[in-house]
Amino acid sequence: MPACIHDASIVFNRPVVPGIMRMRLEWPAAARHAQPGQFIMVQVSEHTDPLLRRPFSICAAQHETIDILYKLVGKGTAAMALWQIGKTVNCIGPLGNGFNITGPPKRAYLVAGGIGIAPLLFLFQTFQERYHGSFSAFFIGGKTARDVAVVDDFFDSALYHDYIFHATEDAARGFPGLVTDLLLQYLQHVRHESRGGECLFGCGPIPMLSRLSAIAEHRGIDCQVSLESRMACGIGVCLGCAIKTRTLPGSAFDAADSCASKFSTYKRVCADGPVFNSATLVWGD
Repeated sequence: MPACIHDASIVFNRPVVPGIMRMRLEWPAAARHAQPGQFIMVQVSEHTDPLLRRPFSICAAQHETIDILYKLVGKGTAAMALWQIGKTVNCIGPLGNGFNITGPPKRAYLVAGGIGIAPLLFLFQTFQERYHGSFSAFFIGGKTARDVAVVDDFFDSALYHDYIFHATEDAARGFPGLVTDLLLQYLQHVRHESRGGECLFGCGPIPMLSRLSAIAEHRGIDCQVSLESRMACGIGVCLGCAIKTRTLPGSAFDAADSCASKFSTYKRVCADGPVFNSATLVWGD
């Protein structure tokens, strides 16, 4: 569906863990058409402070509603945490290009870091509902047990213990260390005959996504990452969320120019993303 401006009504707005809130909005059209990886822009104030809308990934969709997660980090989200059931919220969306899902993957590995879990919750929900014959594993990382407990509000970890895995840097829950190390350990135990048709999906801090991209390149599998960025407009006009990308060998541009592998350009996270093929991103610049 084309993005539109809509006054959505709050169904609930409550803490999930300390410092992270979950809000459900009644918005039937968005619920029917939103794709995992897309986001909405929320008007925080009817006045000029805060002036700019805030972007939030859609983390779940039901028949009539969509959900967002937000972390309490400043004036805007602090104001949002006080909103009550029934309040009307002016939103724009769904925005951006979501994850490219052309069919059921044989094996999908979802890797989330921190609040980057939001779009992957929606993606995992989609895989569970649509593709019963495919296998999806969800790897969730954080500094503490509180950081990874967000998933418990959406999925029963006891029921999904073969599919949901946790990593905490303080060793309080699950694997002790980084979520990308947990993924590597897991992949080492995947039988050779089970390989093929694998794909990676990630969202989280840039260092995590950079390492995820390297893992995908080493393993020779596709990897899509959803980037988190500050956005002023959400529709590609202000260019405030531009990132550096490169042209992949074998692309149409590469066929016309032997120097294409060295060619880089800038793309907008909001309009061209927020989901990108990780191999097209320039990491470390």
